[in-house]
Amino acid sequence: MMFHSKSSQGFSLIELMIVLAIMGVAMSLTGGLVVKAVSKRTEIIEIKKVENIFKRVMYKSYFSGLETHISIVGNTVIVHSSENEKEVIKFEVIQFVPEDFIINTKAQIFPNKYGIIDPIKGPLFYSTPAIFDNYAE
Repeated sequence: MMFHSKSSQGFSLIELMIVLAIMGVAMSLTGGLVVKAVSKRTEIIEIKKVENIFKRVMYKSYFSGLETHISIVGNTVIVHSSENEKEVIKFEVIQFVPEDFIINTKAQIFPNKYGIIDPIKGPLFYSTPAIFDNYAE
Protein backbone atom coordinates (compact mmCIF):
# COMPACT_ATOMS: atom_id res chain seq x y z
CA MET A 1 0.00 0.00 0.00
CA MET A 2 1.32 3.45 -0.97
CA PHE A 3 0.88 6.44 1.17
CA HIS A 4 0.64 9.85 -0.41
CA SER A 5 1.71 12.96 1.33
CA LYS A 6 -0.67 15.82 1.86
CA SER A 7 -1.97 16.95 -1.54
CA SER A 8 -1.38 20.61 -2.33
CA GLN A 9 -4.35 22.89 -2.76
CA GLY A 10 -2.63 25.72 -4.67
CA PHE A 11 0.69 27.24 -5.59
CA SER A 12 3.44 27.94 -3.16
CA LEU A 13 4.74 31.44 -2.61
CA ILE A 14 8.03 30.60 -4.37
CA GLU A 15 6.21 29.35 -7.48
CA LEU A 16 4.13 32.53 -7.68
CA MET A 17 7.20 34.73 -7.23
CA ILE A 18 9.04 32.91 -10.03
CA VAL A 19 6.09 33.32 -12.41
CA LEU A 20 5.82 37.03 -11.57
CA ALA A 21 9.56 37.50 -12.12
CA ILE A 22 9.37 35.82 -15.54
CA MET A 23 6.38 37.96 -16.50
CA GLY A 24 8.20 41.10 -15.33
CA VAL A 25 11.24 40.31 -17.49
CA ALA A 26 9.02 39.56 -20.50
CA MET A 27 7.09 42.84 -20.06
CA SER A 28 10.27 44.86 -19.70
CA LEU A 29 11.60 43.39 -22.95
CA THR A 30 8.43 43.88 -24.99
CA GLY A 31 6.74 46.85 -23.25
CA GLY A 32 8.56 49.49 -25.30
CA LEU A 33 7.65 47.74 -28.54
CA VAL A 34 3.98 47.64 -27.61
CA VAL A 35 3.93 51.35 -26.74
CA LYS A 36 5.71 52.19 -30.00
CA ALA A 37 3.27 50.08 -32.05
CA VAL A 38 0.26 51.72 -30.40
CA SER A 39 1.73 55.19 -31.02
CA LYS A 40 2.37 54.37 -34.70
CA ARG A 41 -1.18 53.05 -35.11
CA THR A 42 -2.58 56.22 -33.51
CA GLU A 43 -0.48 58.31 -35.92
CA ILE A 44 -1.90 56.43 -38.91
CA ILE A 45 -5.45 56.92 -37.64
CA GLU A 46 -4.85 60.64 -37.12
CA ILE A 47 -3.43 61.03 -40.66
CA LYS A 48 -6.64 59.44 -42.00
CA LYS A 49 -8.62 61.86 -39.83
CA VAL A 50 -6.74 64.82 -41.41
CA GLU A 51 -7.57 63.50 -44.90
CA ASN A 52 -11.24 63.20 -43.92
CA ILE A 53 -11.23 66.78 -42.60
CA PHE A 54 -9.83 68.02 -45.94
CA LYS A 55 -12.44 66.03 -47.89
CA ARG A 56 -15.31 67.23 -45.71
CA VAL A 57 -14.26 70.86 -46.06
CA MET A 58 -13.77 70.47 -49.82
CA TYR A 59 -17.31 69.11 -50.20
CA LYS A 60 -18.65 71.92 -48.02
CA SER A 61 -16.86 74.56 -50.14
CA TYR A 62 -18.04 72.98 -53.36
CA PHE A 63 -21.70 72.70 -52.39
CA SER A 64 -21.97 75.96 -50.42
CA GLY A 65 -20.11 78.04 -53.02
CA LEU A 66 -17.94 79.61 -50.32
CA GLU A 67 -14.16 79.62 -50.11
CA THR A 68 -12.66 78.02 -46.97
CA HIS A 69 -9.29 78.42 -45.27
CA ILE A 70 -7.50 75.77 -43.22
CA SER A 71 -4.54 76.53 -40.96
CA ILE A 72 -2.43 73.76 -39.49
CA VAL A 73 0.10 74.49 -36.77
CA GLY A 74 1.50 72.38 -33.96
CA ASN A 75 -1.02 69.64 -33.26
CA THR A 76 -4.05 71.70 -34.33
CA VAL A 77 -6.16 72.09 -37.48
CA ILE A 78 -8.22 75.28 -37.66
CA VAL A 79 -10.97 75.52 -40.29
CA HIS A 80 -12.13 79.07 -41.17
CA SER A 81 -15.16 79.28 -43.39
CA SER A 82 -16.38 82.43 -45.10
CA GLU A 83 -19.41 82.43 -42.80
CA ASN A 84 -17.14 83.44 -39.87
CA GLU A 85 -17.32 79.91 -38.51
CA LYS A 86 -14.21 78.55 -36.84
CA GLU A 87 -13.62 74.88 -36.06
CA VAL A 88 -10.58 73.76 -34.04
CA ILE A 89 -9.46 70.11 -34.09
CA LYS A 90 -6.59 68.95 -31.87
CA PHE A 91 -4.55 65.79 -32.34
CA GLU A 92 -2.76 63.67 -29.73
CA VAL A 93 0.25 62.29 -31.58
CA ILE A 94 1.00 64.12 -34.81
CA GLN A 95 2.66 67.53 -35.11
CA PHE A 96 2.20 69.52 -38.31
CA VAL A 97 4.54 71.61 -40.40
CA PRO A 98 2.80 75.03 -40.18
CA GLU A 99 0.84 75.80 -43.36
CA ASP A 100 -2.25 77.67 -44.57
CA PHE A 101 -4.56 76.16 -47.17
CA ILE A 102 -7.23 77.71 -49.38
CA ILE A 103 -10.09 75.59 -50.69
CA ASN A 104 -11.97 77.25 -53.53
CA THR A 105 -15.52 76.67 -54.71
CA LYS A 106 -14.34 74.12 -57.28
CA ALA A 107 -13.05 71.92 -54.40
CA GLN A 108 -9.43 72.64 -55.33
CA ILE A 109 -6.95 72.99 -52.50
CA PHE A 110 -3.78 75.07 -52.54
CA PRO A 111 -1.08 74.04 -51.64
CA ASN A 112 -1.68 70.39 -52.34
CA LYS A 113 0.64 68.89 -49.71
CA TYR A 114 0.74 69.00 -45.92
CA GLY A 115 3.61 68.04 -43.66
CA ILE A 116 3.86 66.07 -40.45
CA ILE A 117 6.95 66.26 -38.27
CA ASP A 118 8.33 62.82 -37.45
CA PRO A 119 10.74 62.95 -34.48
CA ILE A 120 13.13 60.47 -36.14
CA LYS A 121 12.78 61.06 -39.90
CA GLY A 122 11.99 64.79 -39.85
CA PRO A 123 9.17 66.31 -41.93
CA LEU A 124 7.06 63.89 -43.98
CA PHE A 125 4.79 65.32 -46.67
CA TYR A 126 1.45 63.89 -47.77
CA SER A 127 -0.75 64.88 -50.71
CA THR A 128 -4.08 66.43 -49.88
CA PRO A 129 -6.96 64.25 -51.03
CA ALA A 130 -9.02 65.05 -54.12
CA ILE A 131 -12.76 64.60 -54.24
CA PHE A 132 -12.89 64.70 -58.04
CA ASP A 133 -10.56 62.88 -60.44
CA ASN A 134 -10.47 65.64 -63.01
CA TYR A 135 -11.11 69.23 -62.05
CA ALA A 136 -13.28 71.22 -64.39
CA GLU A 137 -11.39 74.34 -65.35
